[in-house]
Amino acid sequence: MFTQQEVYTQTQMAAELPTRATRTPLALGDAFLALLVVVAGTAATEGTAGFDAPTMMLGIGGAIALVTALWWQNAYVITRSIRWNGDGSLLARSVALVSVGMIVAGWLFELTHGRLWQVAITLGWLVAMFALRFVLSRRAEQHTAPVKVIIAGNTLDALAVRLALRSDPRTSYDVQGFVMDRLDDDVPHLVTQLALGSIDHLPHVVRKTGAELVVVCLGAMDAERFAPMVRELNVDGVDVALSTGLGKVALRRVNLGHVSGRPLVRITPAPLGGWHMATKRLFDIVGSALLIALTAPIMVLTAVAIRIEDGGKAIFRQTRVGKSGVPFTIYKFRTMVENAEDLQIDLTNDHDGPVFKMRGDPRITRIGRLLRKTSMDELPQLFNIFNGDMSLVGPRPLPVHEVEAAPASFLDRQAVKPGLTGRWQVSGRSDTGFAELDELDRWYVDNWSLGQDLEILARTVPAVLLARGAR
Repeated sequence: MFTQQEVYTQTQMAAELPTRATRTPLALGDAFLALLVVVAGTAATEGTAGFDAPTMMLGIGGAIALVTALWWQNAYVITRSIRWNGDGSLLARSVALVSVGMIVAGWLFELTHGRLWQVAITLGWLVAMFALRFVLSRRAEQHTAPVKVIIAGNTLDALAVRLALRSDPRTSYDVQGFVMDRLDDDVPHLVTQLALGSIDHLPHVVRKTGAELVVVCLGAMDAERFAPMVRELNVDGVDVALSTGLGKVALRRVNLGHVSGRPLVRITPAPLGGWHMATKRLFDIVGSALLIALTAPIMVLTAVAIRIEDGGKAIFRQTRVGKSGVPFTIYKFRTMVENAEDLQIDLTNDHDGPVFKMRGDPRITRIGRLLRKTSMDELPQLFNIFNGDMSLVGPRPLPVHEVEAAPASFLDRQAVKPGLTGRWQVSGRSDTGFAELDELDRWYVDNWSLGQDLEILARTVPAVLLARGAR
């Protein structure tokens, strides 16, 4: 009913409530472990000779920089509702950044230290700090009761926020019920069960249930009612969070500001031009060139195997729709009989939209099934990427007739180049229905970043190895 990103974004609107506090044991533990890892790593890799001033100075400086970086990013500001004391990706990014900084500093100031020493320090920080967070999170889970929550809003918004609060494994919320001004006849039975009254009764409901947090969905009440309600709840010591409903917008695009004291939520557009796209193109050129060099022997053997099986052409060419609707010729290893497109009219589409997919397609050859299972049929697209028609990551490249049959809103995906892999690839590939495919591609375009590309590439590897959704 709601996508994973919607659930995640809805949860974040209330994740820091109630009662923000600094987790002193976590901060002190990180500082102690960072220094301990430096000492232990130096002794293990350099011996006693490693305790000279330059090496220890670099290690201690890195430990201080790491804890400072985590503090600067609010890694030590937690709440009673959070089980997992710290964002794992935030910790990993901080350790990687500080490690790179240490390497650069060592080169600039000619501080000699071994590569093994640097690797030991980096891995030691990751292992030690993740272990500390695991221990503290288990203790918090065992000794802390969930935060009681009341949700104010219409039926669909209230259900979305409840799902978000219950789905995030890092948080511990207990939704007591809903308050809403109108209860329709066709609402789900769950809403009827959890309905506790109208929004005007919210203060009374909060006192009756002992709720510590109220999440108000955008549009649940106008400003004239909202401000006095917040004031009354705050006087009673109850926190209030506003769910914006921006479930399809990446968090990095949402910024909270103010004008003359009035809070404003600002949504910035995705950087689909300028140096951002130039960087993406450079990454595509270097990445595709390296992959072509590495996979060239495999591609040659694959082409020979296809030719041996039925004597037909090894490369399949088809016109696909690229960026801004410009058509291009895509290259793939042929996995079907040569007249496959002429036979499609007699086949049944397993998808509910214009994108054609079929389980057990009789047109696929024996070698073709292996190529599809391992995604090796996609390798020639590396030449499309190198030529600039495609990107390593992007929306799925679709044939002209499928794009023409799609809704007009489907054309939004043409703001960027199609990709060899994408969110559809790591979310099920052929098992992804048309509506979900459209949603995944639209989210990618709306929220593009180079970091997201790197994440998708990293997730593509296990998706291919496990052959999830491959046909």
